[in-house]
Amino acid sequence: MDLGPGSLLWRWSGDHRLGATGLAAGLLQLMHPGLGAGVVEHSAFFTDPWDRIIRSIPEIVGVVYDGPDAEATGHRVRDYHRGIKGVDDQGRPYSALKPETFWWAHATFQFSVEQVADRFDHRQLGSADRERLYREGVEWYRRYGVSMAPVPADRAAFAAVWDHYCSDVLEMTVAAERAIDMALHDKITGLPGFPWWTTPFQREVITPLLRLTSIGGLPATVRTRFGIPWSAVDAAELKAFEVWLRESWRFMPRSLRFGPRAADGWKRATRSRQAA
Repeated sequence: MDLGPGSLLWRWSGDHRLGATGLAAGLLQLMHPGLGAGVVEHSAFFTDPWDRIIRSIPEIVGVVYDGPDAEATGHRVRDYHRGIKGVDDQGRPYSALKPETFWWAHATFQFSVEQVADRFDHRQLGSADRERLYREGVEWYRRYGVSMAPVPADRAAFAAVWDHYCSDVLEMTVAAERAIDMALHDKITGLPGFPWWTTPFQREVITPLLRLTSIGGLPATVRTRFGIPWSAVDAAELKAFEVWLRESWRFMPRSLRFGPRAADGWKRATRSRQAA
């Protein structure tokens, strides 16, 4: 399947609005026993929680937007994970390249992209578009060069497996507990890309938005299952933010809508079309 400018995945997977859904996806990754253990034991998560995001996201987005180099990018992402394995705090062996573990990480990104469309974009996904976006996400996953065995056959099967993970597989791992505590209680500063003089803005404006989008973006099943605080006021504030972002985004210049890797992909596609 071709993933190019005509695909739904190109429309949203490199969009800056992914930042409004991506933190919830990150929490869902940390709740997976194997992923949570790998992050604790093989990253600087507790001392530099943004490091993993800064290193990982451009390459993951590149698996969609890197054109003829996309599969090489995917294989490089896969190979970064070869040494991430061990035994978790309950004595269970884990490996980042275990097929169902690697797939769950991808599934959270697929969920995140769909959430951008559902909550922050004017184009509403009908059943055919939702199926199309899912199948494009399967191609995204295929480019990593790992086992396709865990991949659900269609969007309906994906929904069933997703619900099973949320209800039965995810755990409150050490990494997830720390991340949720940060979202609920910390005044977050030192955000990547923000100069030092924006510290008060980060603390008083960005921190509440991070809390709303990370906790509010979790499936209700997960919040209820683990007793994560979420009120009617929180829900109303999140809905207001969704409306504001959805309505204001139409005035955002196209050049500012996408992250660098996605923007490069769009430019390359434009040059190719003009040269044809």
